[in-house]
Parts: sequence; structure tokens; C-alpha cells
Amino acid sequence: MKRIKAILLGVLIGSGQNPAAATTVPVLPYPQQVTVGDPLPPIGTAIAFTGSGLESGVTKRLAANWQLAGLNQAAQALQQTVTLIVSGKSAKANALVDAYTAGWSGKVGAEGYVLVLNARHKFIAANTETGLFYGLQSLKQLVRSGWNQEITITDWPSFANRGIYDDISRGPTPKVSTIKKQIERLAELKINSLSFYIEHVVQPRSYPDFAPADGKLTMDDIRELSAYAAQFHMQLVGSFQSFGHFANILSQPRYQPMGETSTMISPLDPKARAFLASVITELCGAFNAPYFNVNCDETFDLGKGKSKAYVDRVGVAKYYADHIKFLYDVVKKQHKQLMMWGDIALQHEEILDLLPKDIIYLTWEYGDQKSYDTWIQPFVKRGLPFVVCPGIVNSNRLFPDMVMARGNINGFLKAGKQAGTAGVLTTIWDEGPMCFFHSDWYGVYTAAEKSWNISQAETGSFNERFERTAYNTDNGNYVKALFTLMELRGIPLTYNLAEQIWLQKLLPDSGKKLIINNQDVPKIQAIVNTGLTYIRTAEPQLNRTDAQFLEFTLQQYQLLMDSRLLLAQAADTYRTAQSQHHTAALQATIQAIESLQARYQSLKETYRSLWEAENQPYYLAINLNGFDGKITQLQQLTTRLQTLISSSPPLPAIAAVGLDIKASNAFYFQNWLLTGPFKTPTPPRFLYSEDPAYNVPPKPGDMAQFQGKSYRWQKYISQEGGIVDLSDYYKTASGAVAYAYCSITTDSAQAVTAQVSAQAAELFVNGVQVKPGNAVDQDETPFALNLTKGVNHVLLKLPASASWNFAFRLDTRKPITNHKHKYSLNAKTSVHEAD
Repeated sequence: MKRIKAILLGVLIGSGQNPAAATTVPVLPYPQQVTVGDPLPPIGTAIAFTGSGLESGVTKRLAANWQLAGLNQAAQALQQTVTLIVSGKSAKANALVDAYTAGWSGKVGAEGYVLVLNARHKFIAANTETGLFYGLQSLKQLVRSGWNQEITITDWPSFANRGIYDDISRGPTPKVSTIKKQIERLAELKINSLSFYIEHVVQPRSYPDFAPADGKLTMDDIRELSAYAAQFHMQLVGSFQSFGHFANILSQPRYQPMGETSTMISPLDPKARAFLASVITELCGAFNAPYFNVNCDETFDLGKGKSKAYVDRVGVAKYYADHIKFLYDVVKKQHKQLMMWGDIALQHEEILDLLPKDIIYLTWEYGDQKSYDTWIQPFVKRGLPFVVCPGIVNSNRLFPDMVMARGNINGFLKAGKQAGTAGVLTTIWDEGPMCFFHSDWYGVYTAAEKSWNISQAETGSFNERFERTAYNTDNGNYVKALFTLMELRGIPLTYNLAEQIWLQKLLPDSGKKLIINNQDVPKIQAIVNTGLTYIRTAEPQLNRTDAQFLEFTLQQYQLLMDSRLLLAQAADTYRTAQSQHHTAALQATIQAIESLQARYQSLKETYRSLWEAENQPYYLAINLNGFDGKITQLQQLTTRLQTLISSSPPLPAIAAVGLDIKASNAFYFQNWLLTGPFKTPTPPRFLYSEDPAYNVPPKPGDMAQFQGKSYRWQKYISQEGGIVDLSDYYKTASGAVAYAYCSITTDSAQAVTAQVSAQAAELFVNGVQVKPGNAVDQDETPFALNLTKGVNHVLLKLPASASWNFAFRLDTRKPITNHKHKYSLNAKTSVHEAD
């Protein structure tokens, strides 16, 4: 037996630390097997680690991890010893571990461990250095929490591959220092891979000009991060969007010719192929994992671009599969295994039969579904390797929906385990100005828990263990604040935590009207105030920044709600002053608006500070425009009102002042898909497209054909409340027609009345015209809609006019909710969509 070497590591426990409750073991992920025994004095401020048969490099690396965690302090008197044991090095040591957990070596595998703390023995045993590392992470959490009972842990992962996938292309691009902190924290949660969604925020040497100057990862950055991750037994998995989602690169003049369409690179273009081969080859050399993800998801323009004739001849499946085969060869030359998203193959299952059998399919779904067979079984029945990919969806939200994320992670991983998934890759989609990784951590801890231990045994203690391991607190107030915020997801005004309430204008432009619905505001204010009370008393001792981001979101909602009430009141005050020819009351209104303006300025600086702490500068200036626009509107309004106070009556019309706010309890449809404008003075006869192949209810990105020209269906969100201003959107006033589409889902067939304000517009429901285009009806006009059970398709054909705008609502008291352009009547608000 090799000589035992002692490594002294001082482990400091802060003064005043409360021991963890006896009933909850403060370890996350929760171990597979735990036995808790008699009281035990907490491990003191110094530990001697002894290693039997360990190489010196192993002990040094483990010691470095403790030092990084702040657990290595100045030398103190030796108090207790923890032995590090690797199987097969000592029969005596193996027998000792077997006495606590028989057959442990075969049970824990390559990443598992046994941790024993009692009056007689204190040791961590594993088959590998990785297992010892993960055992130390559990010991770290116990020590930090002041654990004071005997304990035996036998632990191993439910899934061999446990990854996190972070979108760094469509929202914040993190600093290298931020990613390193993420790696450290993820490693404590026993996550063993990290990957990034990358469209254009990398800078390969072969094509250095497409990446933003102030928001990118260089090849040296990636190599540095790969090496850093390896210290934490983690791999960085390469990723590059290689088919669709290519608009950011194709929008640049040098690369535009490589496009099949404006959003999709051409698989048949030699320069496009050379570009992909070069970039992917460089990235394969920088990322240290043996896999590479070419993405290739959501290729909405398949068969719609300049190769349409070729695709029509060979078929979509072959066209798509041939491109994947090309990418497969590029990746294989770099001795990597190709990964790709599975959604297009699920839409065209014949693709699965055309591709190499060792491709790993990343099958994704982010909703809380009753069954995940749709996303799993096509791979299972062919014996193809697949990885389940749940989601923490932050896209176009002010905060990620943790209720949905928790249900999705639990359900998808359970189904994946039963079906034989090769692993878990939890995705984080930070698409939008308010998406921060620090807001995602509750979901990340949830994913880490279930990726390591799929058992439901300790689900009830998760929140307590989360607060203890993430923040070293036991007051529960972070979680209370978080799930108080989650109550907003079911309220129509803040449904799904959607960002559109932030995107709306506070005030109408001069000469225009703004429609707002404040019916839910008092309820939202009460929820937000409760959440702020919780988060301001959370008192995290670790990772304090998480609480700052949550508090920011609560403050944002608070300010938005206060603004809606105050400005609606300001409009009423102005109308009264106008009718009574009396301006004195406007002075108090000016002071209130100035106070509101100061609060937006303060929130802007908080946002800037949070962004700069986490991310590179890229896109910050654009995101700050959301604050600046509101600040400018308020400033301009106060200036106009100040001028009016000192001027002679009468007061001008409220619309001229920019204060024509109409408060209404009606639910106006603000989200639409728009296409056009078609260059014709009268509406075309087709419903959705002149080409019969596309004359079907559209999805975002679909094409409408008219007189040989393609028009894309674009997502639209009204910034004027319920008013859709087409003149402002299209910048044209005559000789054109636009189309607006939405869907209405009902749980039963029913007749409802639509109130439509749109001059000479035609209205269709499920292809049947219910409003002719010869009516001159600028004000609201009722029309009967006979809705069928299920999804109903609503289309407006809108000729240009002097005031080219429209408003649409249903005259009903039944609750209406929406996710983007998809509306639900009499909705069960517990049902939420992820996309």
C-alpha cells in the first residue's frame, strides 16, 4: 500500500451559522441514498484530508477547488481528518467502504461517490477523481450549512450526460468572467457540460468580421473557457447555427449572397459550404467536448428560397438530409460526434432514415405536457441516440416562467429516463432585453437536481435545499418572492410574464390615442408589493446578485402599474381642466409625472448596472432605448403642460397634447401576424396566399405570394394598446392592402360579437366573410362571429386609408388570454405555452 499523504485544508464556517435542520439534508442535487444518524459536532474550521494511493496532481486539484470556494483559510489547529479513497488502491480501504455500503464500487460508477461522516470515520470514496470531486461538492454544502449529524451518502447520477445550454446570441452575451463563475456554480451542482446557442457572437480567424465588436467570444476565449471547465470536470460542447436562424450573418453585405433566404444559409452554395466548413472546423478545435451541435432547427424557409425548384424535385427530406450529411462529414473530420436539434426530423420523419445512425438528436419541448411521446418515440422506435432537452424559457418575457420550467423538467426527464435517453441538455433561451442568466438559477438548480437524481423522493424539500445551497439562508424569502412573482403569469394583463407590457408606450403620440385596460392593476400591485417585501428580507449570504435581478423585475412591474394609473388619472384631470377652463389642477399632475420620470431614470441605471456586471456591452445601448423612450415621453409631456399653464385658455384638444388615453375594461387584441402591404387598391381575392401551397393559416415567418412576389408573415405587437397603426408600421398611405391574422381557441362552439374599428376592412372567420369591405365604419361596429370548438382563424384585409389603423375586440365577459397572436376565449389560465 502506498504511503498515506496528508493534505491540510482549513475549512472555515462563518460565526453564528445555524446548523441545518435534522430533517433536511442540505445537499443539492439530493443524493440517491442517505442515512442520517446521531448528533455529531459540526466539522470545525480545519480539516486534514488524507489520500490513500492518490496521485499528487489529484490532491492538488481537489485542494484548489476548496480554495476557490473560500473554504481554505489560514492554518489552524488540526481538528478532524477526512480520508479520500479511490477504489482498487487498498483492500483495507475498500473493505471499510463496503462495511457502510456493500458493493459500492459497482454501484456508484464513474461519477458517483460514498461520503461517510460519523464519530469513527470520515471519508469520501469513489472510483475516479471525478467521483471524489462530486463527493467534495456535497461535503462543501454540508460544511457551509453547519451540518451536525452523522450521515452516510451513497450517490451516483441518474444520467451520465447532464448539460446546460445557454442562448448568448439573442439577448445578453456574457463576459468570460461571468461564464467562469457559471462553470464554478454549475460544477457544484454536478453539471458536467455547458454549451451555448451561437448564431453570430463568435469570432473565428477565418471570418473575423461577422461578430459584433462589443459582444463575442474569440477562439482564445473559448479555449480558455474549455480549459477552465476541465478543472471542474466539465466539458464545453461546441455549437454553431448551421442552416436556419442565419439572419444576423446574412444581413451583412459580404455574406448576403450565401443566403437561401434572408434567414437561411444556402446548402447548395459553394461559398456557403466553405464558410460553414471553415467556421465549424475552428470551433471544433476550440471546444473540448467530443460532440458538436450544428443546430439546424426551425428552418422555416425550407423549400421557399432560391432553390425552390430543386427542393420541389428532390423533396424537403432529401434536401435537408443532404445538408446534414455535409455537416456530419465536416464534424467527423475533427473527430467529433454530431449533435443536432430534432424538430425538423420529427416533422419529416423520413429524414431519420436518411442520416447516419450515430447522430445524437437533441429533442426539445419546453411546455408542461401530459405526455412527451411525440418528442421521444420516433427516435426510440429506430434505436437512435437522443437527448431530452427541457427548457427554462425566458424568451420575450420579463422573467422566466419557473412554474412551467419546473413541470417541464420533471416530466420530460422522467419520460426520457424511461425511454433510454443518452442524457439531459437543459436549455435557457434568453431572447430579449430583460433576459438575464441570474434570473434563471432556480430553474438551473431544478434541472441539476433531476439530471442527477430523477427520483421524486425529496421533491418536497427542494425549495429549502435550494435556498440553503444557493444562498446559505433558511428564511425561504427568495423562493417566496419568486413564486409571488409567478402569480402574475395567470393574470390577463401580465399573462405569461410577457414583455409586451414593457414594450407598450406610456403615452400616445401627438394626435393619436392610447387604449389601456387597468382592470387588473390593483391586483398586480398587491402581488408585486408582497414580492418586494419578501425579496428585501431574503438576506442571501451567497450569490447575492440573484436577489438583485429578482428585485429589479418586481420594481419594473411596480413602476409600470403605477404609471398606468397615474397617467390615466392625468388624462382625466386634463379633460376636467379643459371643460372647466381651469389649469391649476395641472400643476399637481406635472409634479406626479416628474416623479414618475425620475423613477424610470433610476430603474434605467439599475438595469445598466446589472447588465454591465454580467454581460458584454453588445446591445445594451439598444435595450436602454426602452427606458429612454419612456423618459423622453414623460419629459415632453411635462414641458407641454408647463407651457399650457402659463398660456391663455382654451386648452388644446387632449390628442394634440399627447395625453389622449382611453381607459377601458375591454380586452383588445394587440398581437397579430401581419403581411403585405400588397400593391393594390383593393383586397386580393385569396385568403392567405395567391399560391395554393401557402394558402393556409400562417405561422410566423411563412410567406404569402402575390403577383409573383413573396411577403413574409411578421409578428406584430401594438404599442398603442388596442390600436394597430398600419400607417406607422408600413410608412405608406394609399394604394396598398395589408392582412392581419390571429387565432381564437374556444372550448366549445359559441357565438360572440366582435367590435371592429377599421375603415373598409373585410373580416373572415374560418374562411367565411362576416364583414364586407364596402362599409365605412371607422368607429366600433359589431359583427357576429360563429366560433367552432377548437382553433378559429381570424383574418382582416385592410385597405390603406387616411387613418390606416384598426382595433379589434370581443364583446364578452368571458376571460380572454393570449400567447402572442394565439388567443383563448374562456381560457383555463393554468395552461401556458412555452414558445
